Amino acid sequence: MNIFNNGITYSTLLASNDIISMSINKNIVLGTLSSYWLPIICILYGFQMYIFNKGLQVTSMSSLNLKWNLFSNIIITIIGIYYFKENISNLETFGIAFALFSLFLFTLAQLQK
Repeated sequence: MNIFNNGITYSTLLASNDIISMSINKNIVLGTLSSYWLPIICILYGFQMYIFNKGLQVTSMSSLNLKWNLFSNIIITIIGIYYFKENISNLETFGIAFALFSLFLFTLAQLQK
């Protein structure tokens, strides 16, 4: 089985790129990294379009983009809470639960194809 024959793998790669880029950017804002890291973020986001293009060859744009955004938002929120010690409200926690459920449904639909 080729792992690159489904949108789940590409969504995960896209989200991982987001996670790395946003974590670098947050550390720049906090002053733990210098602004010399900004070109790395630009390179990573340039690579994002290559990954997205490859993902479009195996799944629809709407499905790929939605899974990418859901996965990215969930993981970045978790990193924000646990690594950067950010706070979220109970209502936002409820929203994260819905995002997880939505991601589960999209993944299940992809696996049934």
